[in-house]
Amino acid sequence: MNRGRRVVPPPLGNGFNSKLIMLGERQELPTNSGSDGLYWVLSGAVQTSVISEDGRRWIGGFHLPGEFIWIERDVVHSQFAQALCNTSLIMTDRKVLENLTEFDDFTCGTICSWFLKANRASLRTGFLLGRSNAAEKLSFFLIDLMQRLEGRPKMHLLMSRAEIGDHLGLTSETVTRTFTMFQRQRFIEVDGRHVEIKDPNGLMRLASAIFTA
Repeated sequence: MNRGRRVVPPPLGNGFNSKLIMLGERQELPTNSGSDGLYWVLSGAVQTSVISEDGRRWIGGFHLPGEFIWIERDVVHSQFAQALCNTSLIMTDRKVLENLTEFDDFTCGTICSWFLKANRASLRTGFLLGRSNAAEKLSFFLIDLMQRLEGRPKMHLLMSRAEIGDHLGLTSETVTRTFTMFQRQRFIEVDGRHVEIKDPNGLMRLASAIFTA
């Protein structure tokens, strides 16, 4: 993952009232009542998660530069967002966004397009968690990440094995064993958190059922 990459924020309508937020490594977004809204990742990386009453955590996603995050703690009280490294975001308050979409067709179209992409991603995630084995889950994770990094096969994973497991519904031990298996099969090369995908077609074959879901 390229923590230094930056993107230009979208021109979401005239008078788009937003604010810049800077987070340090492992710093969480504030949880006050004014934090609900749409976040656009400018640089760095953010993980979003939900924690159950008994302490179990599910990491919903790892968000890269150019991607949106929707935070709505009024509905999901246990929703959290944490920077994986030094990160900058642009945040627009939910109420401001609702007013903008009433009058600005471009803003409405941009947000609707993002929600459609998010819906497709959530459907794949449901299939990923409910119907896939460890090899399918991890191969999908790696190929999806490579595609979101503009096809670059070399990446430095900012998240731990435990965090990948909490995202994929696997234990950290299973994630580690699957990484080792992929390396033996020469799908990838691993050096700590540095991963290079050597055989993307092989990983794609493993994850084909998820990508076509």
